[in-house]
Amino acid sequence: MLMKKILILVLPYVAFHLLIRFILALAILWLLAGCREQEVPDPGHHPDSIEPGSWVTYSPYKWSHDGRPVNFDYCTVYSDGASDALKESAGYLADDKFLEILDQFEFNDLDNFLYPTGNRKIEVYINTGHEENIAAAYWGSIFITVRTQGLDTGRYAYLFKHELAHAFEFLIEGTVNLAADMWFTEGIAVCSGGGLNRINTVNDLELWIESNSSAPNKGNPITIRRWEDYPEGADKTGYYTIFEVVMEYMLDQEGLDRSWQDVLNVFYDLRELKAFEDSFRENFGIEVDTLENGIFDRLSDYLK
Repeated sequence: MLMKKILILVLPYVAFHLLIRFILALAILWLLAGCREQEVPDPGHHPDSIEPGSWVTYSPYKWSHDGRPVNFDYCTVYSDGASDALKESAGYLADDKFLEILDQFEFNDLDNFLYPTGNRKIEVYINTGHEENIAAAYWGSIFITVRTQGLDTGRYAYLFKHELAHAFEFLIEGTVNLAADMWFTEGIAVCSGGGLNRINTVNDLELWIESNSSAPNKGNPITIRRWEDYPEGADKTGYYTIFEVVMEYMLDQEGLDRSWQDVLNVFYDLRELKAFEDSFRENFGIEVDTLENGIFDRLSDYLK
């Protein structure tokens, strides 16, 4: 009987304290859950969740951006962290240089461009933080590396226009990989960009030939039809100077006397999957092999 009385007195006390502990445990769990929710970033604002641009699909650079693209007439500027002021400077410069390219080709039918699915403008990515120091073009996008807070438009004008000339070709051909020979494609971009003008005389040309005499192709620019055709260890961008004078020769009255319309015709032929060699012959009046075999004599006569 004594034990029964003790249990009657003790059990309510024990039950009450167990209830209090249970309530406290629930409260602690609720508080911890609330803390975890506050610590997890909103997925909609996390850099890794930002919808990437066409460059992620068509270039080797799978970079996210800061989520604040800026739109212009012909392009949209993205970046990994450029200021809004830098993006605006880049966008206005890109629009200006792309308009110059449209005028160069006397091109007005913007609906004729073949953008990647979902694109209606060229995506310009300003690289400020990634270690790659690049200026490059891919289908629907270009990359320009800028390491300063502001944009020196005079310094960057050539780079923007060079890469946008490639972007123009991509939009006409509407393809992931350009089908024209590299010497042709880069010659167009160099001349469109304003030129490097490092081979102006016969003496300049002879210095080029001499400095490349030990190379497998002897520095012949027409042999550079694909990236892998560059001689091992060659200064690839150094070849731009010889590509430039070849293109000037082809477009000059004192050379082949062709036009930017002939260049555009080649782009359209490549869109229709015609072989570059066939299109070049039809639009420039000479075989690629013939141009290759006599290129230094042709350039020497032209530069005289």
